[in-house]
Amino acid sequence: PEPLPFTPTPPPSTLDPDDLRGFLYPVEDGCLPGYDGLMPNAPRAYRNGVHEGVDWYPGSACAVVERGTPVYAMYDGVVLRADHRYADITPEQVVELAAKTQAQGYSDPETLDIYRGRQVWVDHGRGIVTRYAHLEGVAPGIFQGRAVERGDLIGFIGESGTPESVTAPGTEIHLHAEVRVGESFLGADLPPAEVRSLYERLFGPPAE
Repeated sequence: PEPLPFTPTPPPSTLDPDDLRGFLYPVEDGCLPGYDGLMPNAPRAYRNGVHEGVDWYPGSACAVVERGTPVYAMYDGVVLRADHRYADITPEQVVELAAKTQAQGYSDPETLDIYRGRQVWVDHGRGIVTRYAHLEGVAPGIFQGRAVERGDLIGFIGESGTPESVTAPGTEIHLHAEVRVGESFLGADLPPAEVRSLYERLFGPPAE
């Protein structure tokens, strides 16, 4: 028989979805990238969509970013997803997904999930979930249902899921991290200055 679906119970949380703060940068000594194209709502022409998270690339993150750089949980929570078993995107998928996106005029959720590659998701309660994408690997001991604390090692930076991982390996190594609030992402539909202000507060001191 097929195993029953397992959905971890969200942790108790005092987070305010309208006033998120006290999160940790997912890379050691990190900062927000200065370029708005790496922030939420930036256009993503290759998939006819917008960026839903923050990208930390080499030279843009105030930190060492390279293949295998550790990735840390941004806040306490429970692991929703941990892609220990992951099959790399294939050349055929790259072509098929590009054609599908062009025909539809947008990237559907399935396509977006493939493009995010190997992932870890952490549920922080109250509808707040963080996603860590394009990972090279998931840290040992990180599995669905595991409780994690802010700063716990959860994975390692890579470029999984990117078309370039097939067409130009080694050129798209970065961490893509999202903060999901309900059915959307933190900063959705806001102008760049407001998005940056939200994320500066997110990674600022916790509320007293």
